[in-house]
Amino acid sequence: MGFLFSKPSPLKPFSYLSTPTASQSQTQPREQYDIILIGAGPAGCVLANRLSEGGKWNVLLVEAGGDNEKETFTKIPATWARNLWTGVDWQYYTTPQPNMSNRSLFWPRGKVLGGSSSINALIYHHGAPADFEDWQRGGAEGWGYEELAPYFKKSEHHTPHTAHSDIDLTHRGSTGPWHTSFSSSTPIMTSYISSAQAIGIPYIPDFNTPQGTTGAAQLSTFVDPKGHRSSGATAYLTPDVLARENLTVLTGTRCLRVLLRSGRAVGVELANEAEHSAVQTVYVREGGEVVLCAGAINTPQILLLSGLGPRKHLEDVGVECLGDLPQVGRNLQDHLQTCIPIRTKPGHSLDYLQLSPLRSLPSLVRWMLGWGGLLTGNGAEAAAFCRVDDPSNAHPGAPDIEIVAAPVSFVNHGRFKAPWMRGITIDPYLLQPRSKGWVELRSKDPWEYPIIEPNYFSDPSDLQCLVRGVRLSLRIARAPPLVNSLDLRPGKHPNVYKDREEEVYNMGDSREEELGDDEIAEWVRKNAETIYHPCCTARIGKSAEDSVVDTQLRVHGVDRLRIVDVSVFPRIVSGHTTAPVIAIAEKAAEIIRLALTEREAKD
Repeated sequence: MGFLFSKPSPLKPFSYLSTPTASQSQTQPREQYDIILIGAGPAGCVLANRLSEGGKWNVLLVEAGGDNEKETFTKIPATWARNLWTGVDWQYYTTPQPNMSNRSLFWPRGKVLGGSSSINALIYHHGAPADFEDWQRGGAEGWGYEELAPYFKKSEHHTPHTAHSDIDLTHRGSTGPWHTSFSSSTPIMTSYISSAQAIGIPYIPDFNTPQGTTGAAQLSTFVDPKGHRSSGATAYLTPDVLARENLTVLTGTRCLRVLLRSGRAVGVELANEAEHSAVQTVYVREGGEVVLCAGAINTPQILLLSGLGPRKHLEDVGVECLGDLPQVGRNLQDHLQTCIPIRTKPGHSLDYLQLSPLRSLPSLVRWMLGWGGLLTGNGAEAAAFCRVDDPSNAHPGAPDIEIVAAPVSFVNHGRFKAPWMRGITIDPYLLQPRSKGWVELRSKDPWEYPIIEPNYFSDPSDLQCLVRGVRLSLRIARAPPLVNSLDLRPGKHPNVYKDREEEVYNMGDSREEELGDDEIAEWVRKNAETIYHPCCTARIGKSAEDSVVDTQLRVHGVDRLRIVDVSVFPRIVSGHTTAPVIAIAEKAAEIIRLALTEREAKD
């Protein structure tokens, strides 16, 4: 069944143990565990670390993907996009979107230890404090900003940067396992921040404070002092943690379903990911728990395969309904981005790093020697958070548009490359979408990918807001000092990129005042893509009628089953999701430890 980490010395390479045959696993289940964690994304890594501390409980962590340490591009911050469409990516696609030119959008998700924190763009951002206050007002008591702030700090090990001496370090953690800092800024991104100020978006030293996120600044990243990615895996599954006798980590192993008996989770059914075979049942001890940490897509899929979800949907696909939970897989939300590459004058773009192996070699050598350099940057270097819509259209106190800027041309998730590329990208995101979608089973076959229906732009206000975000982005591009570094060309944009330089015109060449809303909206429909933040498919709430888990993250109506990942977000945050989910997992670890301790005391 995939690979079982042995308990090596931290200085020795991992060895792998063979798996029992299918017949053996059916009749001779392995040792029972106190805690079974499904999914080694950032939340699963946090829980594996915290719940195995002290050696009191035996913990099993199950991951469908492989070992992050074997994947070079997961380590180099600047090469994050090279992880997409590879074996460390689930490579999901949505259903065709009728409001987006009937396109099926690519949805990458991490399939490796660390999950998406091992392959994403490394942006460290709490989100707006108003996001979490909105959660609390909606029924997620105990999950407001004040309650989560200590866990943001507990997880973080922030390394101050000399260029950011104006940061108030009282709001940043200094002793946690997860490394954060600032990369060295490129000059054109400093100009971007100044141009955002020129059109009225104020400078803000740090996006991660109780004062909120509205403003323009450089983004923090989760990069360690050596210039390596600091993911959920590298931060929380260090060699000394993996060497704990009471922690077992399985890779290459799929959870097919949670086993339920009389309304209680008693174990899981696992199988070899590569072979789709060697099914094995693993149980939790009396008083133990199963915790799903598989993310916004896989967590609802596992719940549905286990018989927990909307009764009619389960009956339609031939799964016996063991718990009628109508909100499983519902409330799916995601952020959309509309990348606007813009030509620069020579010497201002870093596109050569991805187009010329020879010219990028010195930067690679610097990174390998631990000397920093350009490859320690994540590309998405600076951002401006602002409101462009009527506050009544979203919860007040939080921005509704984020405009990220990168000193490279970013098209089709970084997959499109051409020799003429020399530019930057200005990229508005829709932060507070009203549209909601769902995740459903295609069939009861656990190996078949689920249906992903984000239902983008089903609420017209989302498209209107993003159109305003595009307009604001074009205004920043035309403002000094940034405009002085750009090579803007006359003419309007087409909706496709051509191979020959003379045929390439981009939205960035256009003046926003010359474009009608309908023209921009049509371009958005044809070009918008996910910014990789799906969430909310097993949301926290008051009851099974409006949510999947209660405020203690327990699945409604099921004993000893919890969910800890982005799927429990009551509503999408106005920013990036990795820091919030790690803070949630830190708090969840304390909740689970207390529950296990109290249960043992009663026994």
